[in-house]
Amino acid sequence: MVEVTTTLSIFFFAALLEIGGGYLVWRWLKDHKTKIFGLVGALILFSYGIVMTLQPANFGKVYATYGGIFVVSSIIWGYWIDKKRPDKFEIIGSVVVIIGVAIMFYFPR
Repeated sequence: MVEVTTTLSIFFFAALLEIGGGYLVWRWLKDHKTKIFGLVGALILFSYGIVMTLQPANFGKVYATYGGIFVVSSIIWGYWIDKKRPDKFEIIGSVVVIIGVAIMFYFPR
C-alpha cells in the first residue's frame, strides 16, 4: 500500500508540474505575458522530467501510466483553474483511463 501511495503521489506531483509549467508557457505565448512566464514555465517543465525519474518502474511503463494520470489531472486543472466544469463524457473517460492505469501499473504480473 505504501508503494501505491508513493507512486501515485509522484504521478500527481509530476502532473502538477507539467500542467502548471505548460500553463505558464501557454499564458506567455497565447496571452502575450512577459517572458518570465515562459522562463518559469520552462523551469517547471524541466522539474517535471526530473520528478518522473523517481518512479520505480521502467520508462515506458511509467510514461504510459502517467498519460492516464495526466488526463485526469488536466480535467481537474480545467475545473479549478479555468472554471470549466467537466461534462459526463469527460468524467466517464477519466474513470476509464484510471481503471486502465491501475491495471497497467499496479496489477501483479
